[in-house]
Amino acid sequence: MSFANKWITAALASLCIVVLLLYCRWLNHQLNQLRNEKQQAVVALAEERAYSARIRTQYIQIQEVMDGVAEQKQASDSRAKELQKQLVAAQANSKCFSVPVPDAVTKRLRERAGEVNVAATGTK
Repeated sequence: MSFANKWITAALASLCIVVLLLYCRWLNHQLNQLRNEKQQAVVALAEERAYSARIRTQYIQIQEVMDGVAEQKQASDSRAKELQKQLVAAQANSKCFSVPVPDAVTKRLRERAGEVNVAATGTK
């Protein structure tokens, strides 16, 4: 093999090595970018999980309040029904319940209610 052929072979081998080194450097850069993207995704996922946990906690708190309100409403409805039953029983046992109110009394009550309303409106 002549000196020129050896030199060309060595130059081509060197060129291949340089190209391979450049390719390895490019792959390393790509790998670093992927690592950075992965780290950003991990951070974003952790933030989303924390946000989701906060929302879940708020939902549970709201649900507890709503359950309490529902229980209070149910108790209030039961109490209202009981009071209505007591009112009906009291009216049934009352002698005055079946007696009509005289027109003069009704008229005087309406006048007095009007006076109270005017006084209340006037003071506001």
